Parts: sequence; structure tokens; C-alpha cells
Amino acid sequence: MLRAIVFDVGNTLHHVDHAWVADCITRHGHAADARAVQTAEYRAKAAIDEMFRAAAAGTDSTRQRSYMEVVLDTLGVAAALKTPIARALRTENDRVSLWRVQHDDTPAVLAALRARGLTLAVVSNADGRVAAALARSGIADQFVTIVDSHVAGVEKPDPRIFQLALDACGIAPQEALYVGDIYEIDIVGARNAGMDAVLMDPLGLYEGTIDCRRISCLNELLALDPHAEQPQLNADERR
Repeated sequence: MLRAIVFDVGNTLHHVDHAWVADCITRHGHAADARAVQTAEYRAKAAIDEMFRAAAAGTDSTRQRSYMEVVLDTLGVAAALKTPIARALRTENDRVSLWRVQHDDTPAVLAALRARGLTLAVVSNADGRVAAALARSGIADQFVTIVDSHVAGVEKPDPRIFQLALDACGIAPQEALYVGDIYEIDIVGARNAGMDAVLMDPLGLYEGTIDCRRISCLNELLALDPHAEQPQLNADERR
């Protein structure tokens, strides 16, 4: 029986400010729009998945730098512009996390899940600021625990970080569902901790390529059947 849902934060509860990033890139001399930046993120996620498969995953902080580099490469940003743009993005992220857009329906979805008797929690690879960010957006009180990898000293996909949330909620792994946006970090990590998992796929670009269920927005959790069969793919078909 499903008793709890555990959430990632970046690109799950809070999303990249695509409009700000696009404006920053444009101001530095390369025209970009928010939709193009969002689409470029898929290439960055795929690159992180490939890093894990090649056993060259690094740490969350190094992956974040690579993530933005792949976004710029995908957008076709000229080499001469990459360094100043990357510096501007890092400066802004240090000031206020670029993962700062919360969809309007998120508070209502979380409240609806709690009204069904579900316990909610957060497990995020972050830099120590995630609890404050969730508080500023008005949803921190929806969660029994907020596990930030910087504070916890362990990060996804290590199953120990998921176990910290499960222990705080007082539930068994098989009673929990994890929701995140990067397959090798979120889905594989949660499964290794004994949990079921669902991938956030807002543009629908992972269809037929991963062996887990997908949702395009949090609202779809309200209609998700926790007992539905997972897609079955062979190793060559999986991302």
C-alpha cells in the first residue's frame, strides 16, 4: 500500500527559470528563448545519465557545471561566449538558485495528496539551501522531512539518502514512491533503496526509452495508479 511520496526538488517541485536563463544568454550575444532552454535541458539530463553509465558521475556540484555546459552546447552558443555566460549563470545561481520557478498548482497538488493520507517528504541533491527555498515558496510545511544532500553528507543515487527520508517518515521502502527527473540519479537510486519511482518528463521525450512510469506534471500524480505495470525494456532500449 502506498503510504508516502518523496520528491526531488530541482525540475520536480522547483524548476529552472528558463526565461531568466534565456535572457542572460541573449544579453551575452546569442539569441535564445525559454522553450529552447527547456528543451536543451533534456540533452543535459541525457549527458548526466551517460556519465553514470560510464562510471564517471563526479559530484552534484561538478555535474551542475557540466549540465549548464551541455545546455549551452545544445543551444549552439559560440565558444567565445560560453565562459562569460557560464560565469553569469553561476553568479546568479549563487545569489538565488536558478531552480526557483514553482508551478501555480504545486501547493494544491501537495495538499490534495496529504488529504488522501499520504506522507510527503523531500530528498534533494542540493547545496544546503533547499529547505529555505521551499519555505520561501510556501510549501515547506507540507513535508515531514526535507533531506538536503549537502546537510546529510550523502547524495543521490546513494540509497542511504533515501533511507534517511524513509526513517523520518517511519515507513518501509515498498510503501513509498519517489518522483524525480533524472533516470540514473532518481529512478535507479530510489529503486536501489527499495522504492518505486516515477520520472518527471514534461516534454514527453522519454517515451519508449525508459523502464519506468512517467508524468508530465505533478498534477498527474493525483490520477496515477501505484499498482500499474512498469514499462518493460531491454538493456539496449533503455537510456
